[in-house]
Amino acid sequence: MQRKNRNIKSQLFKVGFFFLIVGILVIASTPLNILKGEVFEEMRLAIFQSNINSENTTISDVNTENLTVTTENTVVAKENDKKANYSYIGQLSIPKIKLKRGFVSKESKYNNIEYNVTIANEANYPDVPMGNFILMAHSGNAYISFFDKLYKLEIGDEASVSYNAVTYNYRLTNIYNQAKTGTVSIYRNPNVKTLTLITCTRNDDYNQTIYIFEEI
Repeated sequence: MQRKNRNIKSQLFKVGFFFLIVGILVIASTPLNILKGEVFEEMRLAIFQSNINSENTTISDVNTENLTVTTENTVVAKENDKKANYSYIGQLSIPKIKLKRGFVSKESKYNNIEYNVTIANEANYPDVPMGNFILMAHSGNAYISFFDKLYKLEIGDEASVSYNAVTYNYRLTNIYNQAKTGTVSIYRNPNVKTLTLITCTRNDDYNQTIYIFEEI
């Protein structure tokens, strides 16, 4: 009888130990899955950054000259650098998606999509008559994906840009996708001041989406 009890206890111990190991593996797998997702996201962002860094030609309209839009080379920054306090010169605001994000000057080393919403080098500032203020940022799940909710926008939605103590209001008039080929064609009315937002297309590693806003 005692031997039988010992066998039962031994079996119960083995079963308990088995479930303990399974529980540990389940708990450990959660952060591993999160880490795996972050790694894949960083790879996707790196690919998108590589495409953005290629020389891009933006065509405002057939009646306007071609512009060359480039960003700085990808900066491998430390985590603390990416959380630095920047000297913002203005702010982009889109109420529908609760987006409020500052931007630095084109001359700043932090005018890079690895840090901030980025002003294209050839973009006009918002106070330029009939100009085109072009901003670029990542979308996705990374903490630098400042344009991750742009896909929710619809024609007629509004945005504003604060710059030099003046607020410029815009309304979304066009949304279209283009393949990531190293060029971005921006179709806009050259007789209207515009705001252009560019980001990678949601759940699509091969296309980018362009959002055209016209000043109200």
